[in-house]
Amino acid sequence: MHVAQMASNTTMNISSPFDLPQTDKNTVFQHVKPAYGTASRLTMYKKSIQSLPQPPALWQAFQKACDKGASSKQLGNIIKDDPVLSAAILRIANAPGLGVRITITDVVRAIAHLGTSMVRTIVSRHSFSGAFASSGKVYNVTKLWKHGMAVSAFAEIIAEEVPGCDPALANTLGLFHDIGKMSLNLFTQYQQPATLDLEEGHLVFEHKRFACTHIDLGVLLAKHWELPEPIIQGITYHHHPAYAEPNDIPESIRAEVFAVYLADMLAIHLGFDTGETGIAQPHPSFTSMLPNTSLQALVNTTRVQQEVKRIEQVEF
Repeated sequence: MHVAQMASNTTMNISSPFDLPQTDKNTVFQHVKPAYGTASRLTMYKKSIQSLPQPPALWQAFQKACDKGASSKQLGNIIKDDPVLSAAILRIANAPGLGVRITITDVVRAIAHLGTSMVRTIVSRHSFSGAFASSGKVYNVTKLWKHGMAVSAFAEIIAEEVPGCDPALANTLGLFHDIGKMSLNLFTQYQQPATLDLEEGHLVFEHKRFACTHIDLGVLLAKHWELPEPIIQGITYHHHPAYAEPNDIPESIRAEVFAVYLADMLAIHLGFDTGETGIAQPHPSFTSMLPNTSLQALVNTTRVQQEVKRIEQVEF
């Protein structure tokens, strides 16, 4: 990763649809250098990941129902027999900042109030809370779930501005794009000493520590969880917009990967990061894929601002 400039409190001139006002929390990078996992280390990690329990039946049923556009009632019927999960959804739905005037006591109403995107994150975190401790030594898992929630919500909004983009697929990919970071927490016994070099970037930093990146482990974990092939492909390519051109990404998921990449930029910019706050603009060749708006304009939309307020209220 090559650093373009350290962030300041000043607002830069908007010259690209991907420009964002700088803050004292963000570093803007020129581009990301790819780093690929070594075969021997990935073979070892694959064996370890395959020893993890399969996702619970409830999670699998809920994901499939979401992908099919199930109603709040149908989703509620899947959840209602899990008292711990139901209680978590009700608690979050009744958070003071989410505008509830009359206490919600029904899971179906809670799902309708929170929206599928947010509930999908809550269900996923609940389902995997045993496998991934919140106090991860590499990445904080609670921050990862919240980041995924934000990227998922923003990707669905951005998808409407990207020609040919499927909002539902972008939403799902947004939730799962960084799951490999959770896997890195499982392999701390193998990590090597390394220092983050801003000239190289975070992917290279991960590679120096683990001989692979969260992209490699994300693909392994997604296959273990039997996620749909478009999601596996999306995880594979979700950093490509930083250093590659559109044609380097399979056409079938190109628009969705681009929407998730922009959503990731927004999430980091708005404070929903995973521990690193670097933002790398997409390759200029992606400009034509965002023809009618800009990230700056999207930041100021009512829908994005509403999602920010909603996500800020979520306490896992």
